[in-house]
Amino acid sequence: MVKLREQGASLTLDELQTPALSEEDNAQTWIRRAKRHTNELSRLLNDYQSSEEFQTLRPNPEQVAALKKAFEAHAEVWDLYARAAECSGLQSDWRFGAQPSESLELQLESTSETRAIIRHCSSRVGLFMAEGNSKEGFGLSLQMLTLTRSLDHQPNLVGYLVGLACRTVSLSVMGAVLERSPLTDEQRQQLDSVLADCESPDAFKHALASERIFGLATFRSDIFGGPIQSVVIWKFKFDACDYLDLFDEMDRWASKPRHEIADDLNSITSRKRGVLTTLVTPSLLQVRNAHDRILSRVRCVRVLNALQRESPESLSDATTLSEFSGMEEFRRDPFTGDDLLLRVSDDSVVVYSVGTDLTDDGGSLDDQKDYGIRIERQKPELTVE
Repeated sequence: MVKLREQGASLTLDELQTPALSEEDNAQTWIRRAKRHTNELSRLLNDYQSSEEFQTLRPNPEQVAALKKAFEAHAEVWDLYARAAECSGLQSDWRFGAQPSESLELQLESTSETRAIIRHCSSRVGLFMAEGNSKEGFGLSLQMLTLTRSLDHQPNLVGYLVGLACRTVSLSVMGAVLERSPLTDEQRQQLDSVLADCESPDAFKHALASERIFGLATFRSDIFGGPIQSVVIWKFKFDACDYLDLFDEMDRWASKPRHEIADDLNSITSRKRGVLTTLVTPSLLQVRNAHDRILSRVRCVRVLNALQRESPESLSDATTLSEFSGMEEFRRDPFTGDDLLLRVSDDSVVVYSVGTDLTDDGGSLDDQKDYGIRIERQKPELTVE
């Protein structure tokens, strides 16, 4: 703890969230103001959001009518969502108390609300696309991606994973827009700028720092400070040291490409650590896996966006990404360090990463053997996994 203090590390959420965002610049403010509308839309759209049409962003005429009616009844919610997306970040006002597990319950309630917002925005993009309003569809899709940047600032790894899940949905929606709508050069530049922001490791580092704070609060809680304290206090102190060391490693690796630290990541579960730290380790590894999967998907969408700006008609099954200039910054697969893979056929264009198993499965996205984006050329239908 003393060493962390000397390093300037944050040991409380108040320290981590310094400087505090103003009320108007905190996405949580606008998400809360929209809560009544969000909850009511969840009720109204429940059947539609359970349908195949929602997954493909292709509502049928009956669904289009229902969507219009629901959205008109809650028209002001879109301004509130837009204000949330414009904020610098999202800072929660709850803190870890004597029983940190109770704080997690509050967070789970909050994160379920943000997932609902992303689903409602996705539903509206589907409506825009059905109406042929590609400009509004692109704008809302871009707003969804921007909002996920605010969600990156939710505390704990749970909040970070929810943010990643929201980003996955947003990338899928943006993929549908890329498939069905010609974009201007200005729109492509806007999209690439937002996607570039999504590549920052800052959100992952923030999640690790807040999770470390949660862990320290747990070690200090009644769980380990009650009747059993005198018996096992020293054992838990050693375990707490292992916990801090583990998080220090993960933080140092956060800014490094996956392929450079693959051996280190593969070895962390085999190290001898305290009981509680041993339980936490696999979960941390899975979060890093999710982080890298989303990073690869972000890069795949950036590549596709750049390819469409070039000459998509000239793509063939012999085309490789190395033939194009200007993609050097984002065409690398985080898992291998090599170029992302490109598969071109008469029917589709697929840009993908081989994923954690490092095996090229030919762009197999539906079963998540590979991760990326597929754009159908003749029969529009999108899959992003």
